[in-house]
Amino acid sequence: MTIIGEDLPDVEDTTVEELRAQQEQLEQARRDLADRAREERERAEQQLAAERRRAERELARRQREIDDAERRLLRTERRLRKEAASSGRHVDLPRRPRRAARRSDSELLDAARAELSTRVPRLGLAATLALGAGLLLALGSTLSTDRVEQEQTQPLTVLDTAQADLRDAVSSLDSELVRYATGDPVPPDDAGRLPSVTAALEVLGREGIDPYAAERLSEAEPGLSGDAVSPVRAATAWQDTRRDMASAVSSWDVEREIEELRPGSALGTLLLWAGALVLVVAAVVLLRAGAKVASAFFVLAALSTSLLVVQDTQPGWRRAVVAHEEASDRPAGLQQVVEDDLRVMVGLRSLDPWQTEDDEYGYWNQHYGLEDGSDPDGALAQARADLGRVLTGDSSQEEQRTAALDLVAAADEVRDPLEADLVTAREAVVAESTTGPSAGLLGAGLGLAVLLPFAGLGAESLARRRRETP
Repeated sequence: MTIIGEDLPDVEDTTVEELRAQQEQLEQARRDLADRAREERERAEQQLAAERRRAERELARRQREIDDAERRLLRTERRLRKEAASSGRHVDLPRRPRRAARRSDSELLDAARAELSTRVPRLGLAATLALGAGLLLALGSTLSTDRVEQEQTQPLTVLDTAQADLRDAVSSLDSELVRYATGDPVPPDDAGRLPSVTAALEVLGREGIDPYAAERLSEAEPGLSGDAVSPVRAATAWQDTRRDMASAVSSWDVEREIEELRPGSALGTLLLWAGALVLVVAAVVLLRAGAKVASAFFVLAALSTSLLVVQDTQPGWRRAVVAHEEASDRPAGLQQVVEDDLRVMVGLRSLDPWQTEDDEYGYWNQHYGLEDGSDPDGALAQARADLGRVLTGDSSQEEQRTAALDLVAAADEVRDPLEADLVTAREAVVAESTTGPSAGLLGAGLGLAVLLPFAGLGAESLARRRRETP
């Protein structure tokens, strides 16, 4: 038995399972330490490799600087010797022996020499970018040269011609109003309509015109063909019918057809700009890598894409569209002037007393609507002034009829050359829509953009070989 106070060794009461668990814990700790040591060793090796690569690059850079300095020194020495020989003077310059091939002093120096090889830096990436840019530019050029067929321009011709014919019908309607207002109404035709309305319906019944455009016009009352309605109602019916005629084929319809004829495609334009951007990116990559010659060629290739972009912007098309819009506005604006004057004549518009004066500030002598050159001879302005003097004076209905009909006739005479200009402008739009770009300009731009990058990579490689040649 144990006696209290007796000095005996401690006895550890540990089982076999507990000993085995302690042994496993020790083994796991040993493995963890081994893994941690391996990771630290690998991390240290990676850091050493990175430092080694940095040292190799730095040695390569410094060796390039030394080689460049030696080449400059040799060139300067040769130049001085040539100048001395040409001037007859003797220059005692010790000849520099050709530098012997450098020996591999260490592994770092060998790695630096390998870094100075003639291989173009970023060659694979640059070639891939050049190939991608070429494909983008080729596809973009194909899409941007897309043009419509001649048959596809027929709807524009139909609408443009219909607008011109409707303006003729409007002019006939104005004459019918004048005759009604002066006591000589035009009798209706066999269909019970005014001749101008019948002519307008024939125009709107052509193939290619929206059938809905004729619905409102077909309901027009023949109020100007008799005394069945009051003068105010007849004048109001004239104004509504006139505007229905003028807007039956709207300018929006014509503009929509013109937009359908736009050459090229938005996707083609996007691809051309994307190809140019890829070339610029490749040039920046090569420049940062030290390949200045190849970078310069890539920049030239990017600039040559301007030949493709210029033909894609279609400057001729845009000028033709603007010219067509202006040519279409002139005859319509001319008839607006006639409408304003006839509205004064039939009482739909009143003038202030100062506007009835026969001076430069009078209404009949103001030519705001004719200042765009649509009345070059002043014939319409003179007809307006004559009508104003007749209306403000003590004149008979026959005199008013004669002056108003002269105004309508003068407007028609001035409008004829404007309609001819509109036909010329439409033909220019059709020509720009169906004619493709210059094949020479397109071929030159695409050829330069595709070939210059690869020529630049070859020139860079050749330049590097020459620099490395002793």
